[in-house]
Amino acid sequence: MTSTTVIAEEISTSASRSALARTGLVLLAMLFVLQSCTTTRGPTLEELRKATISSLPGGAISLREGLFEGPPFQLGNASRRRVTLWSRPLAFGDLPGVRGENTVALLSSSEGGSGSVVYVGVFQERSGRVDDVGMALVGDRVEVRALSIVDGTVVLDVVEAGAGDGMCCPGQLARKTYAFRDGALTLVSSLPTGRLSLAALADVEWTLVSLDGLPLPQATRPPTAIFQGTRVSGFGGCNRYFGQVVEKSPGAIVVGPLAGTKMACPSPAMEIEDRFLAAMSRVARYSFVGGRLVLSAVDGATPRELTFENGTR
Repeated sequence: MTSTTVIAEEISTSASRSALARTGLVLLAMLFVLQSCTTTRGPTLEELRKATISSLPGGAISLREGLFEGPPFQLGNASRRRVTLWSRPLAFGDLPGVRGENTVALLSSSEGGSGSVVYVGVFQERSGRVDDVGMALVGDRVEVRALSIVDGTVVLDVVEAGAGDGMCCPGQLARKTYAFRDGALTLVSSLPTGRLSLAALADVEWTLVSLDGLPLPQATRPPTAIFQGTRVSGFGGCNRYFGQVVEKSPGAIVVGPLAGTKMACPSPAMEIEDRFLAAMSRVARYSFVGGRLVLSAVDGATPRELTFENGTR
């Protein structure tokens, strides 16, 4: 064998090894990408309802159907730790400091008293198991208007107790932002944005999703409400309606009298309209629950609730 042949074989062998090495690196990179995509993702609401939560004060818990209820603190005592997952609002996306896609959700925790402490949590699904990767306090009896992920931060628009407000009746609008700092979900800023007023309801067509806790029949066109200044108007289920709304204090309002068109409609549209307008004319308060608008009314001794979503159904 000539020296030229030996050199050629060595060059060929070296090239083959380099090609194999490059192929191996490519395969490892692809495997890493696939693992990143498949092992961490934002869980669905149904998956969140069975999540394990380790970052809440009081110790780790496991949700069952979105709820955890601990034993009584003392024998015969009705007080117990209760943690509830909110079904809305949810946000999905990436957050710097946590690899993979996340789901951001809200929870409330109570121990049998009148207070209910709200937390915001970041969750991931890993190999069939849903866990929290961060949890932060929002506040006591805070109303949440909106939740989103903006530029890698979690943003909450809330109604909270401000100066002079009772804990029962928060009246300060605020925007809270959260981000991961040193591996923990941390409150970055909490800035007041104004006082609660009817202006917070304006420029939106609110669509009724439940009346007195019951969903509307799917085949019906839902009633709506539009607030502009001291006027409220919308679709009642059959006719258009309009009337006055007066705000006595943050969250406390008087609606009516209401008037509208007089077209007749078949059931159940007419029945829904009658119930809706009767409740609307007795509304005394508005609040936000899980990103939804709730109008509270009293009909005689019977409390009534109208729950609306932002936008059409």
